[in-house]
Amino acid sequence: MDLGVATLAVFSDDRPPVANPRHLAGALRKLRRLSRRVSRRAGPDRRTSRRPSRRWRRADAARARAQNRVAALRRDTLHKLTTGLAHSYGTIVVEDLHVAGMARNRRLARAIHDAGFGEIRRQLGYKTVWNGGRLIMAGRWYPSSKTCSGCGAVKAKLPLSARTFTCETCGLVIDRDRNAALNLASLARQVAGSGPETLNGRGADRKTPPGGAGGRETSTPHRATGQDGDLHPAMGESLKIP
Repeated sequence: MDLGVATLAVFSDDRPPVANPRHLAGALRKLRRLSRRVSRRAGPDRRTSRRPSRRWRRADAARARAQNRVAALRRDTLHKLTTGLAHSYGTIVVEDLHVAGMARNRRLARAIHDAGFGEIRRQLGYKTVWNGGRLIMAGRWYPSSKTCSGCGAVKAKLPLSARTFTCETCGLVIDRDRNAALNLASLARQVAGSGPETLNGRGADRKTPPGGAGGRETSTPHRATGQDGDLHPAMGESLKIP
């Protein structure tokens, strides 16, 4: 699965991509209006020990409700996405994105934080364990977008404005995000070895029910080798591929 700002998630199989809902961008106009209303009221002042007026409290509460709605919508979207993936696949591969470094770009910082890349990775980490699967995180320097999914040639540079990947070696023309997702899928096959990807982490064809709060989550993590010869992650951990 390749994460992005233009499209939230693009997959390597026939699963349709997930559009980025941009909850904060949709509510930004309303939030600005509510913030202006708060600034025009008599708010608290520590220097003069002034207490806020009732109109300021009502305006501030209305702004807080709008902000909480944005957070709730984002949380609902991410939970639905990660729960569906954890139930459908036994092995999921995502990139270990450096979100703090990506947010240094002032033109993309708001959109990156609104997408919730770090929250997606966090939720997949424990939901795959609950369902008996595993999460593989590709290293930050793994060139998933610059590598051709057809021949394996790696480009030296690929600007963000180039949304279509064109390989000069084999002539492959493919969507940039789709190409990255295919490269991540090939990385999963290299780690998993033999066996279909739809099987869970224990090699079974069905999922294991989630454990309670006092069960497997609180047990001492151990790494074990499964029947397929693969190294399985410990409870609450993920396999990292450099």
